[in-house]
Amino acid sequence: PAPAVDAPAIAANLASIRAHIASATPPGAAHPTLIAVSKFQPAEAVRAAHEAGQRDFGENYVQELMGKAVELGDLEGVRWHFIGALQSNKAKGLVGKVPGLFAVHTVGRAKEADALDAGVAGAGRVGGGELGG
Repeated sequence: PAPAVDAPAIAANLASIRAHIASATPPGAAHPTLIAVSKFQPAEAVRAAHEAGQRDFGENYVQELMGKAVELGDLEGVRWHFIGALQSNKAKGLVGKVPGLFAVHTVGRAKEADALDAGVAGAGRVGGGELGG
């Protein structure tokens, strides 16, 4: 069995990181978006971070992102970020099967961009806002 998720520790770590970001952000500057990378973390850890106010989560494997997005589909306001190396053959599934997909941060070739564009069009999406279904 997987070890239990320590929700209080997750909340405390997020609070510490947010405080550090706030202290490092110059007055009047836009605050950066904290993307919690949930790679290799169980869905319960993502849920605990969400309960602590975290809304942006990053994954670098398409299959893991698709699974977590579906399993955690009941969470309000989650914005998923794909941060891994994207294979063009997985772009359509990423766009069509990840509710709350907000951004793909790693597009290295025109072939991948074209596949994402085709996936967005196939899902009936038109630029801006969330990418996923």
